[in-house]
Amino acid sequence: MGRPLFPSGPGAFTTRAGESSVIGIVLAGHGGIAEGFRDAAEMILGPQPQLAVVPLRPAENLDEYRDRLAAAVAEVDAGDGALVLADLFGGSPCNTAAYVLTPRTEVVAGVSLPMLLEVLGARQRAALADLVRIALAAGQEAPVRLADRLGTGAPATP
Repeated sequence: MGRPLFPSGPGAFTTRAGESSVIGIVLAGHGGIAEGFRDAAEMILGPQPQLAVVPLRPAENLDEYRDRLAAAVAEVDAGDGALVLADLFGGSPCNTAAYVLTPRTEVVAGVSLPMLLEVLGARQRAALADLVRIALAAGQEAPVRLADRLGTGAPATP
């Protein structure tokens, strides 16, 4: 098995004061993909507080989408900041999220279910900057060739 995707142990995180709140998460994506990520994550972890979904609808006005995204960020940020997880770098949801980028709001593109699960599991104890690092690490380390993990089949070589 691989190593844990998010660090643990003393000094692994910049701990936050006020452990009762969590960093807000906003899922931004094309069509129903963000809702699908939320549904899958809540199926595994249970209902999640301060988690908002902002789907980009077909032919939606991007100014209206930006307003909905900003409202969602404001809704989930209870004082510790917010992390927007967008589905695709360079896509309209990600590009629109650039308008909500501040020192208290980070944006990571390329969300996946493993990334979302890692972020949701760590957001109560990690600071926003650490949560971004966790998201990026999960995005890089989550893809796995099952035959390699099981030790079966021929090596995948180019």
